[in-house]
Parts: sequence; structure tokens; C-alpha cells
Amino acid sequence: MGGKYLEASARQPELMNALQTKMFLLAGLIDAAFLIGVGIAMLFAFASPFGA
Repeated sequence: MGGKYLEASARQPELMNALQTKMFLLAGLIDAAFLIGVGIAMLFAFASPFGA
């Protein structure tokens, strides 16, 4: 994703600020989705939320 940002900013330098904002937002969302998934998996693995 960072490589595509660099390519796009090299082609159109006037859009660099808008592209940078979108790139960081998407990188944060991708990272957050992974961490939320790990948290939910650990909840199901160790907390037994449905009882047993």
C-alpha cells in the first residue's frame, strides 16, 4: 500500500496531502481489524463467553 502511495504522489504531487491522509487512515484500519480479530479469538479461546 505504501508503494502505491509513493507512485501516486510521484505522478500527482499536488494530491500528496490528501493521499497521505487516506493512506494512514487505511493502514490504521487494516491494523485495527487484525487486532480486533485477535482479541475476539482470545475471548472465545479463554473466556468461554457462551458457557460450557
